[in-house]
Amino acid sequence: MTRKLVLATAVAALALVAAGCGGDDESSFASPTAEWADGFCTAITSWTDSIQSVTEQFNDLSSFSEDGLEAAANDVKASTEELVDDLKGLGAPETESGQAVKDSIDELSSTVESEVAAIEDTAQGVSGLTGIPTAISSIQASLTAMSTAFASTLQAIESADVDDELQTALEESPACADITG
Repeated sequence: MTRKLVLATAVAALALVAAGCGGDDESSFASPTAEWADGFCTAITSWTDSIQSVTEQFNDLSSFSEDGLEAAANDVKASTEELVDDLKGLGAPETESGQAVKDSIDELSSTVESEVAAIEDTAQGVSGLTGIPTAISSIQASLTAMSTAFASTLQAIESADVDDELQTALEESPACADITG
C-alpha cells in the first residue's frame, strides 16, 4: 500500500464524519450538544490537517531519512496528544447516548495513543537507509489501524445516537461544515 493510499484511507475514515456534518455558518450554539459537536469536529479537523501536513513531507523520496522519520513521528505524536486532550476534554455529550459516545471516544483515544507510540518506536528504531522501507510499512499499518479505529468510533457513535441528537448537532455545526469543505 502506498503512503498516499494510507493517507487517503485515514482521510476517508475521517470523511465519514462528513456524512453527518454540514450545515450553515449562521447556526448558533443553542445547546451543549451543539457545542460538543463543534468541539468534536474542530478537534478532528485540526488533527487531520496536521497529519496530512506530516505525510506531505514525504511526497519527495529524497525526504526519506532517519531524522525525517523521527521528526515526522514526533509531529504525529504532538498532534495526536492534542487530539486526545481535546476529545477527552469534551466529556460526554448531553444526550441520551452521551455515555456510550464518551466510551467510544475514550476507546479511540487509547487506540490512537497506542498506534502513535508504535510509530514513534518504529521511527526511533530505524538504522540506516535500508531500514526505512520496513519502517514505512510498519507506520502505514499504524495509520491504517487509526483509520479503522476512527471508522469504528463513528459507527459506534451513530449506532448509539438513536434519537439523532448528535446527528442534528453535527449537521448544524459550522466546524463540521469545514470537514466537508
